[in-house]
Amino acid sequence: MTNRDPDAYPVDCVLFDLYGTLLDIQVDEDSAALWAGLTTALRSRGARVDPGGLRDRFLSILKEEGQRGREGFIMELVFQRLLTSLGVTEDIGRVGRLFRQLSLKELTLRPYVVPLLEALRRSGSQTGIVSNTEAILTCFDLDRFSVLLTVGTIVLSSDVGVRKPDPQIFHLALERLHAEPASAVFIGNDWAEDIVGARRIGLRAIYLHERACDCATVATKADGAVLHVTPTLEAIVSALRECGWNGGEL
Repeated sequence: MTNRDPDAYPVDCVLFDLYGTLLDIQVDEDSAALWAGLTTALRSRGARVDPGGLRDRFLSILKEEGQRGREGFIMELVFQRLLTSLGVTEDIGRVGRLFRQLSLKELTLRPYVVPLLEALRRSGSQTGIVSNTEAILTCFDLDRFSVLLTVGTIVLSSDVGVRKPDPQIFHLALERLHAEPASAVFIGNDWAEDIVGARRIGLRAIYLHERACDCATVATKADGAVLHVTPTLEAIVSALRECGWNGGEL
């Protein structure tokens, strides 16, 4: 890989990973509150089940689908099979959202997200989210933070049938934004999925991790195409400018 001249390839498109990059999340899918709340909702639709029985039925279906399907692509079918087994007619999207709501322990937007997205918007840069996730659950998370819905495209792996680091999912996001790899950068916190995947199609990349470097805010990989940064607004903006983003003041 060759080093790129930021002046020759100015950045006008920024793609983000979601969890661990824009959002921090903790869930507890074993909590008594989850299964009690879901049981109450399904009983109102005619299901005859108790919380323990519902949990056992869910886990059994989850295990079966996990053995025959691909990780990250099974939850819609799991919820559909669960409802069918209970003789319940209900929108699986609503069930998925309720499941996520009741299982959440923490869902927070990282502090730099709002000012960073606002700065990118003011500069005229295209933005997008590319995430390996089950859309039936993630839709609830996205709806909690309207700022995330202002990006130009959101590509969720379970919706499109491919996961990072497959180049196809990155290409799809760029196509939706009418952007070229040479003018785009990907920001993420997972080396194998985010950074390796982005580099496979020629994207520059910003790798977020807490111990990126001891003193400086930005550390550059030898080929100049990957910047290692601490997850702060100052460090990310500095890295974007080093990549060739010409945004104004924050």
